[in-house]
Order: sequence, then structure tokens, then C-alpha cells
Amino acid sequence: MSVTVTGSSNSISEIATVGLTVFAPPPANAVPASFFALNNVNPADNPITDGMSYGAIGHPIKLAWPYIEISRGVFDFSFYDQYAAIAPREGTNGNVAVMDLTLGMTPGWAVSDQSSCRAAPDGTIICQAPPDNIADWQAFITALVSHYNGSTAPYIKYYELWNEWNVVDANNGFWNGTVQQLVNLEQTACTIIHAAAPNFSFVLTPSTVGPAGTSTNAAPQSLQQFFTTGGNACVDGVSFHGNLGLMSLSPYPLPGEGCQGSGCNGTIVQIANSYRQVMNQAGFAATVPLLDTEGGFEAANIPDPDQRAAWLAQFYALQGGLFNSDQLQWASWFTWGAPGVAGNIETANQTPDTAGIAYNQLYNWLIGRLPTPCVQSATVWTCGLTGSASYQAEITWDDSQTCSSGNCTTSPQQVPSWVTNARDTAGNQVTITNGTVPVGLKPIIVENQ
Repeated sequence: MSVTVTGSSNSISEIATVGLTVFAPPPANAVPASFFALNNVNPADNPITDGMSYGAIGHPIKLAWPYIEISRGVFDFSFYDQYAAIAPREGTNGNVAVMDLTLGMTPGWAVSDQSSCRAAPDGTIICQAPPDNIADWQAFITALVSHYNGSTAPYIKYYELWNEWNVVDANNGFWNGTVQQLVNLEQTACTIIHAAAPNFSFVLTPSTVGPAGTSTNAAPQSLQQFFTTGGNACVDGVSFHGNLGLMSLSPYPLPGEGCQGSGCNGTIVQIANSYRQVMNQAGFAATVPLLDTEGGFEAANIPDPDQRAAWLAQFYALQGGLFNSDQLQWASWFTWGAPGVAGNIETANQTPDTAGIAYNQLYNWLIGRLPTPCVQSATVWTCGLTGSASYQAEITWDDSQTCSSGNCTTSPQQVPSWVTNARDTAGNQVTITNGTVPVGLKPIIVENQ
């Protein structure tokens, strides 16, 4: 808009008309930056300086307890302090690091029976068994919150109790104790964390991963068992890992299509909805958040860069559509940093690759916008968005199209009459002719401004 400004100095008056860009505040319940989290492998590989747009830091591969309390009563916070340093801040004093700290596994020194223990790649001994003495766990949690105290180090926003506790794997699993033992650890940690930072820190359930639905082996049923054993007494949010199935699946399913049979977990929407259903049955308020604290294509066989960009963009568009309906407040990509690591979306030069650029674009499309659940018509998906100053948009893609060797097919799709422009996952303008746009596997956004 234009504003006329009149000023005077030493009896000389000046009149000037200047152009000002006025940004209206985002609508209520708009997607915040913290929805976009990155699980970072190497804290020295900093997403801030590497060109990534993000609003939170997810847990690293190294899970906290064995790497902080290196022997009983001896603590080393240096590794996690590096993550806290690159985690975004929130609050008037900026003393809350928007970061997910996953607390388990058990260090080798806390377990007398070493049969469940194994050496991590760096030699650290980690165990699936619960600690022999819960007092060791209590001392660790007390030291943890005393360190991340909002003064000498920031408060940590999310404490996730354990990692993928429902996975039964003698060689690569994370938990072999009982549900009651896990609940005891959760209640002990929750009491200490809430007392130390009642206005800042959230206690999340131990994460689960696996099939959606209500079968006996479904991951949400593990959450239900955790709740019925007493785990619902002290919890601020529910954590899950949004993996669509075994990495060996070929072709690996698209986020909205899923697959059938052994090794398939369902679509990302089915997975999230299954957890919300369990939360509803357990009597949780609709406002209690659901967090996907680790998800992505990880080590799946998706070799084409454009396919990877399409997969990531669909993954975030679909979860963005659940932001208000399911209170899905966090979608953490696994992972940023260290080329060669599963799910990596950076180049060898530590810049966003094609999928990393798509991540940044979805951040731009969703942040500050009010999304609605995505809908499917045949193979075409549409996700509605509204925003301030009468902003209106749709994210759309066509699952029947393909990408291979730099060539992505498209089909013309009719756009609403209010559409004036369109953009793709690389940030390019997409031509609108005769009221249609070319829609492919990689989502585009059509907008009215």
C-alpha cells in the first residue's frame, strides 16, 4: 500500500509518498516453523549455515543416556550441547531449545546381565534391558534437567522417553523389559522433568514404529498397552516414527498410497490416524499433540533425485494436512547431515540436494498457513491452504506420473478460477495456460497471490 508522510525541519516541510509492505499476522492455528524438524547426524554439519529452513532439531542417532552418563555419576553433555546450540529458540527469553531428546537405551554400566547389550559403532555399550536399579535412572534424569536449566544451558522442549520400544529384535532392538518397567521409567522421568521446567518442557511417550491399524502386531496397540498399564498418567504428547514399511520394499510405497502385505505399515495418514484413535480411546483431549519424531524414506531404494524430492514433498504435504485435524504438531525428517547416511538430503558440499530443496519449499508453502486434510480423486491429490490477507492455495500432485533420469511426466489438471500463479518444489514458476497446470509426481502449489 502507499502512505503519505509529511515531515518538517527548520520550517521546511517535505511531503513524500512511500510504498510499504505490510504483513498481516498468520491466522490462528497456522502451521508454525517448529512443525519442520530435522534429525541431524553430525552437529558440526549445521543446517543453519548449510541452507536449510527448519524450526526444530530432532534426536540424533546416539540416544542420550549412554552418551551422557559415561559411567555411574560421570556426565558429559558436550555432544548434546552441540545440538542445543543449533536448535531454534522460542519464548520471550529464547531459553527454550526446540529440540527432541530421546533418553533410552540403557548404558552398559547400569545392567549386570550383559546379554541384551551390544557395542555401538563408536564402541559405546548400549543395552535393551532396563536398568537394574531405577535410582540410576532417577539420578540421570535429575542431572539432565539440572544441566538444561534455562540459564547456563537452554531448557529442552521435548523429552522422548525411549526409542522404538515395541520393536522385538535381539540384535538391533531397543527394549526387552516389560511394559510396566517402561511405565515406571516414564513416571519417574516425568515427575522430575515437570518439577524442573513445568512451563517449558513436554514429556513424550516412548516412540513406536510399525503397522497402523488394530491388529495385535500394530504399533498403535503397543501405545494402547502402554496407556492401560499406567503410562497415560503423566504424558504431554505422543511420539511415533512415521516409517511406511521395511526399507527392502520395492518399489517403496509413496506416502499417500502405501502398500499391502508383509512389511507394509500403511500410508502416513493411516499411521497418524491410528495413533490419534488410541489417544481418543484413552481419553486424551483433542489438543494433546501427536509428534512424528522420525520419518522419511531412510534407506529405501529410491535412486532418482526427482523421485526422492517428490516423496519428501508428498510426505510433508500429507502431514501438514493433519496439523489441525489430528494435532500432528511435528514432522521430523530423518536425516540431515553426513552423506551416505539413511535418508540424507544434502550434497557432499553440505548444501541441500534436490530433496533438500523440496524440503525448503514445503516449509515456505506451509508455514503461517492454515491447512486442511489432503483429499484424493483417483490418482490426483489436493491439499487446501488459507492464510492472511485472503490468501488461498492448493498443493497438488498426481501419483500416476513418473520421474526417471531427469525426466518427469505430467498431466494437465484444471485449476480453480482464483489461481493466478503456481510454483514447483525447486521454487520455479509453473506456467498456467487455459486454466490448467502440468501436474506430476512432484507436488506443485497453485495460489491466488
